[in-house]
Amino acid sequence: RGRAEAGGGRAAPEPGAPAEEAVVWSPEVEVCLFHAMLGHKPVGVNRHFHMICIRDKFSQNIGRQISSRVIWDHLSTMYDMQALHESEILPFPNSEKNFILPEEIIQEVKEVLGIKPTCPHSSSAPKPWFIFNSKICS
Repeated sequence: RGRAEAGGGRAAPEPGAPAEEAVVWSPEVEVCLFHAMLGHKPVGVNRHFHMICIRDKFSQNIGRQISSRVIWDHLSTMYDMQALHESEILPFPNSEKNFILPEEIIQEVKEVLGIKPTCPHSSSAPKPWFIFNSKICS
């Protein structure tokens, strides 16, 4: 498989940061990247896990260690990664709903914690997390 060549074109690394060789993205090196991406999509909720696999396979293919940042940067030159990420369908429902804890549960927790029922309008004290947005006046 292809070897990545060191080359210029990148800004100098920050002081104290390890020096990283730039990758010359020849067609052969890009093919190695695409082979490494087979079965891994660097978009969606699992994009970082997939990127670890891509980075490991790509580094092995070209014979030297490449950081994920170099790969992300290169993919960003070819694709609108943000748009791809946003267009990815979530593998689980993610709808937002308002939620109010039932009064019975609030009273149970208050009894366990030894909190006396009070009216939130009579005190400026902050409400405990489990009473937030709930009516606690008797």
